[in-house]
Amino acid sequence: MICSQLSCSILLCKLGLKHSKLATLAVSTSLLIALPTFMATQFWLSPVLAETAPPPSASIKVPDITGTWQGELAPGRTVTWVFAPQGKLFMTAPPPEGLPPRALELRYQVNASSKPMGLNIDLAPQRTVLTIFELVASDQMRIQIIGTAPGEPRPTSFNRPALFRQLSKATTLPPNTEVIGWQGATR
Repeated sequence: MICSQLSCSILLCKLGLKHSKLATLAVSTSLLIALPTFMATQFWLSPVLAETAPPPSASIKVPDITGTWQGELAPGRTVTWVFAPQGKLFMTAPPPEGLPPRALELRYQVNASSKPMGLNIDLAPQRTVLTIFELVASDQMRIQIIGTAPGEPRPTSFNRPALFRQLSKATTLPPNTEVIGWQGATR
């Protein structure tokens, strides 16, 4: 738990957010804690091999989830995910007043051959969160976040999933967004 709280603090600091013990605890139960834990502390932990999905067959249609999506990971903790081409995923949170927006650069893959569909979120090389998602409307997606972490098996059913709403098909970040890159480098 200390490592989780430290990781939460690191992410919140990287995104320029202030936090409390309650916010840290709430965030530690979600994917938001998994993201900074393994982006910021990947050198502390032993690598875990990612589960690889078989390539989709011609008969399986992979849904187009590219675009800007917004959801609430914990009460009052909205995040924006930008699913970009070439499997890039950017996670942002509202910055404090006066600070530029920041985004964590991640990678993603969709496995449409399973029901519910699989979503692999690569936090860093060989640090993959296996989860599930489904499109519930043309502009809404349910994603299982609670209980997911690198090295954990993919959930098979939804348990209090996060609901994301597609804001637009835009796959670019707002101007002047500071990107914390795939290998942890800021650019």
